[in-house]
Amino acid sequence: MTGRAPKQVTALAASGPGAARLVTAAGTVVLCEESHALPLVYMGLSLRTGSLHDPRGLEGLTRVCSRMLRMGTRKLEAPAVEERIDALGAQLSIGCASSYLHIGGAVVEHNLEAFFSLLCALVTTPAFRARDLARVKRETVAELASICDDDRVLCGRSFRAFTFGEHPYGRPISGRLQSVQAISRADVLAHHARHYVSENMVVGFSGAITPARAAQLVERHLTLPRGRAPVDIVKPPRMSKGRRVLIVDKPERTQTQILIGTLGTHVDDPDHTALGVGNVIFGGLFTARLTREVRGKRGLSYGASSGLGHDRERELWSMSTFPSAKDACACIALQLRLYEEWIKHGVRASELRMAKSFLVKSNAFEIDTAAKRLDQRVEREVFDLPDDYHSGFTARVNAVTRAEVNAALKRRLSLKDFTLVVVASAKDLKPGLSRLPGVSRVSVVPFDRVT
Repeated sequence: MTGRAPKQVTALAASGPGAARLVTAAGTVVLCEESHALPLVYMGLSLRTGSLHDPRGLEGLTRVCSRMLRMGTRKLEAPAVEERIDALGAQLSIGCASSYLHIGGAVVEHNLEAFFSLLCALVTTPAFRARDLARVKRETVAELASICDDDRVLCGRSFRAFTFGEHPYGRPISGRLQSVQAISRADVLAHHARHYVSENMVVGFSGAITPARAAQLVERHLTLPRGRAPVDIVKPPRMSKGRRVLIVDKPERTQTQILIGTLGTHVDDPDHTALGVGNVIFGGLFTARLTREVRGKRGLSYGASSGLGHDRERELWSMSTFPSAKDACACIALQLRLYEEWIKHGVRASELRMAKSFLVKSNAFEIDTAAKRLDQRVEREVFDLPDDYHSGFTARVNAVTRAEVNAALKRRLSLKDFTLVVVASAKDLKPGLSRLPGVSRVSVVPFDRVT
C-alpha cells in the first residue's frame, strides 16, 4: 500500500543534538538535522507518492507535473525563476521515483528564507501554463527518443517492463511516447491537487539551521491544502513462469548489454538484510564472485555486478554485464552457472566475514554528513519504516549468520523463474540464447519500439 498517513506526534528527538521531528497542525512532517560545520542549508520537499500513481495511459504524469513546477508561478515565469535561484547562490533539483518524489536543493545560510519561500511558491502556486506544458512534453519526447541511442538505458527500461509486465513497477517513470503526448493541462492540475497536500508532504532541513527555525519557516511559507496521502493498493508483483529471454534487436552491434534477474525483497522484508549481505558476496564488490569469475579470470566483460532493489513491495535482484557480441552467450552461460551454485550451495564463512566487515565499515560513509542523515530519515518517513531502520543497520548485519544468508537465497531468489534481457543483434545471438538450459521462450523486439 502506498500513501500511508504520517505518525501523529508533535515533536520527537531523533539521532542526536539538533535533530528533531515535528508534525504541523495540518499533518505535514518536518525533519531537521542540525550541523554548523558549514554555512549551508540543504532542504527538500518529499511526497510519499510517485510514478506508481500515474493513471494507466498517462505514464510519466508525475514526472511531467514535477518538471512543470520549475517553469514558474503565477507571478514568475521560468527565466525569472532561474535568475532568482542563481542570484541566491542556490541549487535546485527534482527527482521522481516509483514511490516518492523529491524537490530540493542547497543554499548559503543567509539566503535560506528567500530560497525556501521560492521553493514553497513553486510547489504551492505553480502556473501550469499551457505553453510550458507543451515545452515539457517536447523535451520529454526528445529524451525518450534519445534512449534508443543509449544501450544501457535501453536495456534497463526493457528489463523492468519485460520482468514486471502489467504490474505498476513495470511502468517507466518517464512515461512512453504516446502516454506523454496524451497528458493534458487538466491532467496536470488534477494530479497536483491530489498529491500536493499537507499529509503527503515531508519537509527536511539539514545543515546550519535549528529545529526552531525550521518550524518557523514551514509555518510562515508552506501553505498546502489539507489532505491525506492518496492511498492506492499496489499488489505484490509476481514473476512469470520459466526462464524468459528478450532480445532488444539492434543490428550490427559488436557489444551487448545484459541484465538477468528475478524478484528480490522489499524494504521491510525479514530477509532483506541477509539477502543484501549475500548480494555483496556474489556481485556487490570488485572482488566478488561474479566480478572475479567473469572479468578477472576469463575477461568476458569489463564489468560484472549485481544489485538488490528496494521498495514497498518486492523489487528486483539483478546482475549486469556488457560483453562483446562474440562472448555474450559464453558470458551468460557462466553467469547462470554461478547463480545456480550461489543459491544451491550458499556462501562460505570467509566470504560472510568479508561482506559483513565491508558493510559495517562502509556504513560510516552513509552517515558522515547531516544531509545524508536527513536522507535516511526522509526515507524512513516515506516508507513508514521503524525508527531504528538505519541506526540499527550495522547491528543487524553483524547478527546475520551464514545459515540465514543461505536460507534467504533459497527463499527469495528463483532458479526456475527469471528474465534475461540483452541489447544485441538478434540474428547473431538468438540461436545461442535459445540453447541455454531451461529457456522457455526467446522474444525479439526492435530497439526503436521500446519507447
